[in-house]
Amino acid sequence: MVPSFKDDEEGAQLYKEATHHVAKGNYIKALEIIEDLSLVEDKNTWLLRLKEGHIFLELARKTENPEVEIAYLLGAVECFSGDGGGLSPLCANALIMLGKKLGSVLYYNKSVEKAKQALTVTQLSLLEQRVFDQTNKGLLSLIEDAQSQIASPKTLVGSIIKNSEQKVMESNKSPDPREDVVKGLRSYWVGLDVKIKRDFMKVSIAKFISFVDGIGHYGEEGRDVLQQVLASAKRDRKWTFWICRTLCSKKFSSAEECKNHFEQVHAADFKLSSEKDMVKRIGKDWARKISVGGWEPVDTVAAIGMIKNHLTDVKAFVSKSKNGWSNEWHIAVDEERSKLLKEIKLLLVSFCEQKILPGSIRDWMMRFTVKHLVKLEVSEQSLVDSRLVETPQSICFLESHELNQILEFLNNIKCERNDGTNVVCRAVDSFLDRTRVKEKIDFDPEFSYLLLDKSLLKSNTAPLDDEGTISVIDPNAHYAKAQAHGDDIITWLTDYSSVDKTFPRPIREHNLDIWLAVLKAIQFTCRTLRTKYAKKVKVLDYDAALTAVKNLCMSEDKRRMNLQENQWSRYASLLCDRCEERAPGNSTKLFLCVVRDVLEGALHPTFDFPDLEDCLNLMRDRKSVSDDRVLSSIDLLKSVVIHKVLLIDSKILLIDNSRMSLLNKLTKLSIFDNRTYMLQLLKPFLLSEIVSMESKAKSEAAEAELLLEEKKKPQSKKKNKSNKQRTSTSKSNPRDKTVEHKPAVHLEPESTSSSLKTVKEDSMEPGYALANEIQEEDGPDMQNKPGEDSLLEHLESAAGEAATRYNSAFDVTLKALLSIKIFKEYLMRNRQPFHDDLEEQVPSSLQNFFTSFVSEVIDDEGIYSCLLSDFLADLEEVHSMSSKAAEVLVTILEFWHCWKNPERESLVTRLFTLEENERISCTKCRRKPNYPEQSSYGIVMAADSIRDLKCALGNIEFMDILKVIRMEYKIFCDIKTGGCGKTNFVHHIISRCPPIFIIVLEWEKSETEKEIFETIKALEWEIDISRLYEGVERNTNYRLVAMVGCGEEEEHICIVYEKNRWVNLRHAVEGEVVGNWMSVARFCGEKKVRPEILFYEAVRSMV
Repeated sequence: MVPSFKDDEEGAQLYKEATHHVAKGNYIKALEIIEDLSLVEDKNTWLLRLKEGHIFLELARKTENPEVEIAYLLGAVECFSGDGGGLSPLCANALIMLGKKLGSVLYYNKSVEKAKQALTVTQLSLLEQRVFDQTNKGLLSLIEDAQSQIASPKTLVGSIIKNSEQKVMESNKSPDPREDVVKGLRSYWVGLDVKIKRDFMKVSIAKFISFVDGIGHYGEEGRDVLQQVLASAKRDRKWTFWICRTLCSKKFSSAEECKNHFEQVHAADFKLSSEKDMVKRIGKDWARKISVGGWEPVDTVAAIGMIKNHLTDVKAFVSKSKNGWSNEWHIAVDEERSKLLKEIKLLLVSFCEQKILPGSIRDWMMRFTVKHLVKLEVSEQSLVDSRLVETPQSICFLESHELNQILEFLNNIKCERNDGTNVVCRAVDSFLDRTRVKEKIDFDPEFSYLLLDKSLLKSNTAPLDDEGTISVIDPNAHYAKAQAHGDDIITWLTDYSSVDKTFPRPIREHNLDIWLAVLKAIQFTCRTLRTKYAKKVKVLDYDAALTAVKNLCMSEDKRRMNLQENQWSRYASLLCDRCEERAPGNSTKLFLCVVRDVLEGALHPTFDFPDLEDCLNLMRDRKSVSDDRVLSSIDLLKSVVIHKVLLIDSKILLIDNSRMSLLNKLTKLSIFDNRTYMLQLLKPFLLSEIVSMESKAKSEAAEAELLLEEKKKPQSKKKNKSNKQRTSTSKSNPRDKTVEHKPAVHLEPESTSSSLKTVKEDSMEPGYALANEIQEEDGPDMQNKPGEDSLLEHLESAAGEAATRYNSAFDVTLKALLSIKIFKEYLMRNRQPFHDDLEEQVPSSLQNFFTSFVSEVIDDEGIYSCLLSDFLADLEEVHSMSSKAAEVLVTILEFWHCWKNPERESLVTRLFTLEENERISCTKCRRKPNYPEQSSYGIVMAADSIRDLKCALGNIEFMDILKVIRMEYKIFCDIKTGGCGKTNFVHHIISRCPPIFIIVLEWEKSETEKEIFETIKALEWEIDISRLYEGVERNTNYRLVAMVGCGEEEEHICIVYEKNRWVNLRHAVEGEVVGNWMSVARFCGEKKVRPEILFYEAVRSMV
């Protein structure tokens, strides 16, 4: 009797602990326990699979990454796919979830199959029958749903593909130190001598260990793990190794060794008992022959003459032919054959590249040539001697009708399988990209120093170090010529995306959830392979029975040779009699199926029949079928069966491709890099070192300054007074700054350098660093500002009056600006924009507008209309108002420059300014002239250019489209200043990233619904402006949160992103829900609304 873990006290306790961990959400620990218990043969293994499957379903529900969700769902499917049928309902539900997520007919079909399997359960108690009946209702509903999805053309688009607004997985960064501290460290590092920087890269191991000892957080365990890691690195000269995450916890020194372990021990491969029965891919030699051949039709008549009359010569030139293709054969002028051969070549090359061309299909094609030439009286031995069947050139001997047969069959081979493998592989890659260590860490010959990657001295984009090998090198020679530029090392020290956050923890727990999910996905793929091989065996058995039927007919032919014609038996009668004799035995069931199919003239083989007597009666009724029809039916079924076997072979290779892809990813997931442990300790240590160095330098500088002050004490009063006067007058007014602008950009301020972006996203909560900084350094909150109550009374009385002025573009542009969270936070902390003696600079309409906005009085439609009218009236006194949204936006921002005081920059400069330098590096004379800094509120792009590039280049990303468009802008190398006059590409450089970034789209106003829809589809919800500007850190991401558009009758609308959906604020402050981004695209296309202003907000606001 097979034991159960539930009968064992320790096993029962472990299972109880696993259940407790699941309840607390500690899925990693629960999976670890369940995997350990499932390694032992147990009659209650299904219970463990059930628990593990539910964990994967819960992980799938909770993850924000839809690609990782697919991996977890595949893990759940394998858990529910046990040998018994008890978990079939759960498996069917998980499969239909996969079908919907991937848009996969494959999984819909599998879900129907599993649901039908679950419906066949019998022999239940009354109580069980009631539960079963309830389950049946759900299963029948599932089958109906799946079958309707299979029939629907929309099925091919899964929710992963449709969701253009999926949440972007961000690296888990530990909070950076205070920004002012980091700024100070950057400045300090840049000013250091190169030799000091090089010496900083040499880390004393003794000092490092002492630092770890001094941190009580890690304790003895942390120190011991560190010393073990260092000892392992010294012994193996490698940071990385492969380790199995199951209970065996075996370590491997190579990927191949690890892969073999998974295949042999953890069911990551499927093998038949006989190697010769396994489907084999064609070898590299044949694949090369297929790809390099000319595939021109051979003059068959001339070729036969050569084979018959000059076989020795044929042998000689065929054996000497390069890659199996000979130029000695006469080429036929046959356009039809030439075209067919070219199509066959394209398909075969594609199959070879995708590794789905089995040797059986090659042999099948070669048989066409043999049959064809044998019919033309060429002996098979001659073909063997000439080695003609060893090259794909033999296919070029065939006639058009034979080539058509081959081409028709090849077109039925599937090259893709929507099984989620590619999605899971992307999920693994995204995980690895976030956790992978790029930088090398080496040792000195005495192993007393860690040597950091010297590329950190100049850039934090070090080449990826997948191997993790350790070099033992002389540090002085290693760093002697290392260049030191910039302050990227400070960024690296404060970035914790590639370190293990829970040091120290067991290696086995490292990414165990995704690791197990991928292993289960591989095992599910192997389960599918087993099913395919079983199907192949079934078809081959049918083929054998078909051969037996044909042999019976042939034996009757021999018998007839000695009989009169009136004594002959019809083939149909003979076959029917043989079935009558064999009927009682189950072993002859397939034979009966074959005879029935032959006598019925079936187009496809069948493998079962519901009732034996009905089957026999059907055959008895067909005893009179003619011999010709029997033979014709046998030949047809034989051909169909051969094709089925060949297609199964190619499908097996396609499935095995999925298995190998997943196995490769599992092997990569099995890598453990000790540097993830090291960096968790090393980065704080290095930060503390550089902070100490800076503090020491400041202390020494302060002492030196004190000594100097002591010497100059008699002159101190005069000097202090002079310094004070200079400080008070040295600040320049931003409005007085003169800037040279590019005429093509329409978002430039009239008198100020500015840049713009607006955002509202209640659901994102990106943690604005800028908002925090504003709160710390700006004035006190004016929550109870005098006069606010009287203002409210004034507005309420005015709310009933009709607004005398209205401008559609002005209204919706203001609504877009007011939807920006960082904008509102800024105003709440800076309600008093001026000193008393400067009050007349700020119009009362603007004061009232901002005060009402912050106090939320503006939410009332009547009050808002009144404020809008007053604001517009004041604006029109100093600016001519346009009906174009982009020009209105510039007017508003120009007007808002007055919201400032002498102690800080204006609201517009603070939130919307983009200061840009344009530089060229002349490719002819090598000059690098600098041009004056320019200011704008964003960038302007032609909508048709974006749409045309997207249509032309397909998968190109939005930021790459913008880069391509901007490359058209070039500058002459100025001859007046000593240049050569050559036009050069422009480098766009910014030193500060504004919290809000604006893109204005220019339209032709004649676009169709489809063109508007296609343009909006080309836009992206998240952009990285480091791909557009130099001087910006990588992954400086912004998200689209609002946009202003214009309809056919110049009616403007404002669409903002709030609470995880897009909302139209055209007619009401509350707005009407539009939906997701694709809904926005459809909405704008149908109503012909052209987005004119796109407001992007920094994901993490930069100071």
